Amino acid sequence: MAVQNIHSLVTVVLDVSSGDCTRWRDQFLLTLGKYSLQGHVLFDNPPEAAAHPDWARIDCVVKSWLYGTLSTELANTVMDRGCTARAAWLAVETQFLGNRETRALHLDARFRNFVQGDLSISEYCRRLKGMAADLGDLGEVVSDRTLILNLLRGLNDCYAAIALHLRRGRPFPIFMDARADLLLEEINLANRPSALQRGR
Repeated sequence: MAVQNIHSLVTVVLDVSSGDCTRWRDQFLLTLGKYSLQGHVLFDNPPEAAAHPDWARIDCVVKSWLYGTLSTELANTVMDRGCTARAAWLAVETQFLGNRETRALHLDARFRNFVQGDLSISEYCRRLKGMAADLGDLGEVVSDRTLILNLLRGLNDCYAAIALHLRRGRPFPIFMDARADLLLEEINLANRPSALQRGR
């Protein structure tokens, strides 16, 4: 309980419009796991636990960590005076998983229309993977094949050759392999102008 700055362990600040709910949840649960405190948010505690001073003190710590990783707007939305860490956790989940179908519809449209633009391959892949994880949280699991198809569809034109190669691959590549091939192509493309200049 010596953690004074929760941001050193949970780097994501969750916001109402955030697409980082999955990453925030994973980091928060990982932090609780380090101190064996997951039960304060994952399970309903018996009423007699709240009367125990040590349990109440630790629950306050977990709740303060929870509020410390939320934006002011979100904290004000989910915060109830005297509630337990479990109640606050459920309020956050309701905020992000409520209206599940509508949220899934909008996120699916964003996912399927997302293009690389000026993003690096690493950032492009990270965002696509994040949207797929968020869809999974909403009950719309994105298969690895669908993830790769969207990855290839949204690539810049300069990656057309490698995208064609990946599409024709048998067996069809998994996401991590496709990402690795694209990162290698990105390095090759970055070095190509200098190679051409040396040849002049």
